[in-house]
Amino acid sequence: MIENILTLEVGTEFDIIAARQRARQIAEACGFSGLDQARISTVVSELARNIYNYAGTGSVSFALSGSVVPQQLLITVADEGAGIADVEQVLSGNYRSVSGMGLGILSARRLMEHFEIATSAAGTRITVGKRFQLQTTIMTAGTLRSVVGQFKALPNHAALSEAQHQNRELTETLSALQARQEELLLMTSRLEERNRNIEALNDLLDDKAVALQQADRSKDEFLATLSHELRGPLSAAGTAATVLQLQSVTPERANQMGSLISRQIAHMSRLVEDLLDVSRVSRGLVQLEKVSVNLVDVVAAAVEQVQAGASLKEHRIEQQIERANLAVLGDRTRLIQVASNLLSNAVRYTSRGGLIRITLEKRGSMTVLRVSDNGQGIKPELIPRLFDLYVQAELSSDRIGGGLGLGLALVKNLVEAHRGSVVAYSAGEGQGSTFTVQLPLQVESCEYSC
Repeated sequence: MIENILTLEVGTEFDIIAARQRARQIAEACGFSGLDQARISTVVSELARNIYNYAGTGSVSFALSGSVVPQQLLITVADEGAGIADVEQVLSGNYRSVSGMGLGILSARRLMEHFEIATSAAGTRITVGKRFQLQTTIMTAGTLRSVVGQFKALPNHAALSEAQHQNRELTETLSALQARQEELLLMTSRLEERNRNIEALNDLLDDKAVALQQADRSKDEFLATLSHELRGPLSAAGTAATVLQLQSVTPERANQMGSLISRQIAHMSRLVEDLLDVSRVSRGLVQLEKVSVNLVDVVAAAVEQVQAGASLKEHRIEQQIERANLAVLGDRTRLIQVASNLLSNAVRYTSRGGLIRITLEKRGSMTVLRVSDNGQGIKPELIPRLFDLYVQAELSSDRIGGGLGLGLALVKNLVEAHRGSVVAYSAGEGQGSTFTVQLPLQVESCEYSC
């Protein structure tokens, strides 16, 4: 059911302005939002101007459609002009004219929910519609006609009033756009921050992946080294056992084979003990028996342990020991293990006839142990990973001493268990290396007064 509310004649510029203002007033009475009021009044203004420009005269009618929610405001613009010859092109958006004909019709179809057009040589009739908001109560045409009857007559300065109203609408629209732009800028900023976080996370994941790949390679290299280290003594012990089974073996030969088997078993025991040591220390399962230990004695014991290997390679060991009280609170056996591991590395990776220097001194509240050599040095890229488990530099060409490369990992864990630190330095391959251990000096207690 469609009931008419108001019909306006259009024949002058003033009539176009009047139609626009009445359209806004009726839309407001129907409960439309400010934005929809602006859309409806704009459509009416554009279509009424088409009447004025292309037909001369016509009419704009407002009607109410429906008696249940949602109702609809229908607006019909009619004229008796020559019609629109290119209406299909106009509706497709492909028609262009110098006067701009067709733009108003396209705007009406875009802004309104209902649109229909009929045109011929006898004239044109366009009907557009806008549904009421769902929360709007049921209205009647009579109620709306009563409201329209109370509209005041438009003043002579209606054009100025309309311009001012359109200016306010434009200002409100710009404010809404500005607010929307600020929201979009905030969202863009948040998205950029999120993207940066994702990029940082991706970089972190890439680093983790590289580290895992490196750890996997190091593990494989370690297992290959372990296999090599065990294969040698096992092969030697197996050969010796075979010789012992021969009936023709002499007592002297039997003693030699027995000694060989003992040495190989001792070597394999050391390998296994190294593995267990690293595992226990890295998991915090080693209980340190801390007492007052003089590091001068520790260095002397460590030198004594490696002296035979150093003499075999004709190394010269120089010591520069400060004779001050260099006592620390620690486990003497484990501290000797730290010093001897560093010295053993120096012996192993220094060519025959090399120089190994040991320095022990006091620096503030710390004692500093430094072991340096003029051996093969360390590749720069290996320094950051040198104390990691399973990482070892290339073994010396003669492979005297062998080993699993666990010594430095064990040194780091033991030093940190004593609240100290260890660092390595090398100027590069062929330029030797230096390992520096710092441990806190033992704080002397005062029995009577301090």
